[in-house]
Amino acid sequence: MSFTGPQVGIVTDNFHTMAKVLTIDTKRLNKEISQDKICIVAGFQGISLNKEITTLGRGGSDLSAVALAVALKADICEIYTDVEGIYTADPRIVSDARKLPYITFDEMLELAARAHR
Repeated sequence: MSFTGPQVGIVTDNFHTMAKVLTIDTKRLNKEISQDKICIVAGFQGISLNKEITTLGRGGSDLSAVALAVALKADICEIYTDVEGIYTADPRIVSDARKLPYITFDEMLELAARAHR
């Protein structure tokens, strides 16, 4: 089964293009999963409290996957991407971006926050 973010209960604030996930109502997904259905959720978007479609901004698809994994209490969240790791900048845009061998959670949080500025 395929779903949009709003269909699976991803509720955000009102900041279109940089919305933050506020809550996720997992009832619909849990119902389908309990019937052994494979659920595909399009990432990157949700619905605001005002019932407007919102987008989550850069990294929104990954954010959707992680937020759903947390809300569903999943054992694991696997993300497959065309980038081989975490870089100092987007290597598709910045030619001298360096791949980081290691990054702490706090450093990653700071890096992600700077991407939205």
